[in-house]
Amino acid sequence: MRDRLQARIGAALVAGLVIVGTGMAAREPQKPKEQARQYESSLQGMTGQPFGKVIAAIEDWDFECLDAWEADDPTPRDVVKHNRNKIRFSKKEIAAIFGPEGTYRVVIYNKLVGTDSTAIGEVNSAGRSAGKDLTLRLEKYTVIRVVFKDNVLILSKVWPVLDQSGVSGGMRQNR
Repeated sequence: MRDRLQARIGAALVAGLVIVGTGMAAREPQKPKEQARQYESSLQGMTGQPFGKVIAAIEDWDFECLDAWEADDPTPRDVVKHNRNKIRFSKKEIAAIFGPEGTYRVVIYNKLVGTDSTAIGEVNSAGRSAGKDLTLRLEKYTVIRVVFKDNVLILSKVWPVLDQSGVSGGMRQNR
């Protein structure tokens, strides 16, 4: 605990020196890929930490819980039921991660990192607008997936930028 506190204080001091040393450039927001690398390295350092500590750290980064599920000795079919379009477990990952017996928790977090908008419409043969322009807004998210076995972090993965269809859509529905 003491080492972690000292590490945080040291990081804050280094960040303060960077802000003072670089002036206005340090106030610009980081790009999502740079932030994702920081999240990834922090999560790798937390491997083996308890569930509550890891979740508290992720929520301190202003991430919101998108999905969470828990299972005792899950089968590959159980895991596939929770897969999302871009945030899915591959067959190899399922075998490697969920092979050993235990209680597993998977939590997926997302954070809005930007938006894009575009306008679409039609132009007729006379060169005039034939329909109203429609503006579409696309939200982009950074996504974190963490896997716990017996309440201990065993795996984490960060996607720097996913659009809203890759985050929320594409879940399979078994009928």
